[in-house]
Amino acid sequence: MAETERDTRAQAGQRWLQAMVETVLAEASIPLASSALHQPAVSWMTLPGARPTLSLWLAEEEAPRQLPFPRDVIEDCGAGIRRRHSYARSYIVRSLRQMGLVSS
Repeated sequence: MAETERDTRAQAGQRWLQAMVETVLAEASIPLASSALHQPAVSWMTLPGARPTLSLWLAEEEAPRQLPFPRDVIEDCGAGIRRRHSYARSYIVRSLRQMGLVSS
């Protein structure tokens, strides 16, 4: 697979995962920080040797929450693999539950 195709899948996967995290937070009535306070409220960061991580600034919190994702999940979501979409949603809900943000 060409590096550009892999990058395209990763970017599409990050967009899909970010939208899914925002949807799960909205469904749980958990507000993100105002964009005036933190720019942006949701963003991706990747440190060398670490998993790509979605940084979440939630309203009323002083520091962002970190939600790391395996690279293969990101790429598979970007490729539109439905079973990975299902897994990713479960992973998101489970991770947010462990953070004490959602109850179901």
